[in-house]
Amino acid sequence: MKFLVKYKILLILLALLMMHIFLRSYQMEARNQFTWDQVDNAWAAKNIIIDYKYPLVGMQAKQNSGFYIGPLYYYFIAPFYFAFNLDPIASGFIALATSIITFFVFFYVFKKLFSTSFALIGLAIYVFSFSFIVADRVQWPINFIPIISLLIFFSLYRIMIGEKKYLIHLGIFLGLSLHLNFTSIFLLIITVLCLPFFNWNRGLIKYGLVSVILFFIFLAPNIIYEIQNKYSSQQNLTKYLTTYYHGFHFVRFFQLSKDAFTEVADIIYISFLKPLRYLILPIFLILYNFKNRSKEKMVVSYLVVLWFVVPWIIFSLYKGEITNYYFSLTRPIAIIVFTYLVLKIYFMKNIFPKIVIFGLGIYYVIFNFIIFYNARFEGLDFHRKKVMKEINKGKKIEFTQGVPESYIYYIYTRNNNNEK
Repeated sequence: MKFLVKYKILLILLALLMMHIFLRSYQMEARNQFTWDQVDNAWAAKNIIIDYKYPLVGMQAKQNSGFYIGPLYYYFIAPFYFAFNLDPIASGFIALATSIITFFVFFYVFKKLFSTSFALIGLAIYVFSFSFIVADRVQWPINFIPIISLLIFFSLYRIMIGEKKYLIHLGIFLGLSLHLNFTSIFLLIITVLCLPFFNWNRGLIKYGLVSVILFFIFLAPNIIYEIQNKYSSQQNLTKYLTTYYHGFHFVRFFQLSKDAFTEVADIIYISFLKPLRYLILPIFLILYNFKNRSKEKMVVSYLVVLWFVVPWIIFSLYKGEITNYYFSLTRPIAIIVFTYLVLKIYFMKNIFPKIVIFGLGIYYVIFNFIIFYNARFEGLDFHRKKVMKEINKGKKIEFTQGVPESYIYYIYTRNNNNEK
C-alpha cells in the first residue's frame, strides 16, 4: 500500500502510457492507413536506403504546388524502413513512435506550465480521445506539428518571462517546423507578434543571433535546392500565393470559426455539444485571469489567443481548400484550455461538481473506447490482399505515384527476386 501511495504518479503515468500504446497499435495492419502520403514517404525511404539518394527537400507543401518542406522527416523515417526491410508496416511503427514522443512532450510541458496533476489529466484527455487516436495513427510529418507547436509555445513563454536562453530552443524548433508542413508559417508569425514583449538587452540579442543562425542551418537544404534549381520553388510559391490570396473578408472569417476551434470540438466530440467550442476559450481566459493575476498568466493568455486567432485570420485570406489538420498546431493548446476548465470545476468546494467531473470522465473514456473499437478502416492489410490477388493471377502492377499497391508490389517482387 505504501508503495502505491509513494509511486502513484509514476503508476498513473505508466497506466496512461500502456493505454496510449494499445490504442495506437491495436490491429495496426487493419486500422493504420497506407495511402498517398505514406506511399510517398515509403518511396523516399527506399530511395535513401537502396538507391543512396539523399534529398534536399521533403514533400510538396501543397499537392502540385511546386514548393517543398524540408527533408528531415524523410531521414527520420528511413531507419524504420531499414529495420523492417522496406515493408510498409514500418509506417505504423513510425506513427506509434511519433505518438509516444508526443505523449512525453505533452506531459513534460504541461507539468512545467501548470502541475503534475494537470499534466496527467491533460494526458488522459489526449490518450482516450478518438479523434486524437485516429490522427496519431496516420503516419506523416503532420504528427510532429502538435509537438513542435507546444515546444514553441513553451519556449516563447519562457522568453517572455525573462529566460533568454530559450531563444536557442526557439530557433531550433522553428527550424524543425519548416520540415513538417506549410502551416509552420503560423508559428513564425506568432513569434514575430511576440517580439515586442521580449525584454531586449545585450544578452537577449546575443542569444537571438545564435537562434537565427540555428534557424537558417535547418533551412540550408532548401536553400541549396533553390540555388541548384534556379529558385523554382520560390517562383512557384509566389504563383501559389498570388492565385489563392483574396484579401480579408468578414464572411470568410466567420465561415472558418468552426475550423479554428476544430481541435476543441474533437475533444467534446458529441455533435450536439460541439457548439460549446466557441465558449471554451473566452471562459478559460476569464477564469484563468479572474484571481491572482500575474505576468506569467498574462503571457499564457496572450499566447493561447495567438495560437487560435493567427491561423484563423491567415486562412481567412486564403481561398483554397481547408482541411482539419491545418489547425493541428492548436491541439495541445485546446487540451490545455480544456484541462484547466475540468480542474477548475473539480476543485470547487461543493462535492457535486466532483461527482459530475468524475462521472463525465468515466463516460468520456468508455464513449471514446467504444467508438474506437467499433470503427472500421481501410488499412494496410486491405492493400496487401489486393496486391496478392494480382500476383496470384500473374499480373504486374506498374508504378503509379501515390498508389499503395504499386509500392507493395515492388516490395513483394523485390523480396522474391532477392530470395532467388
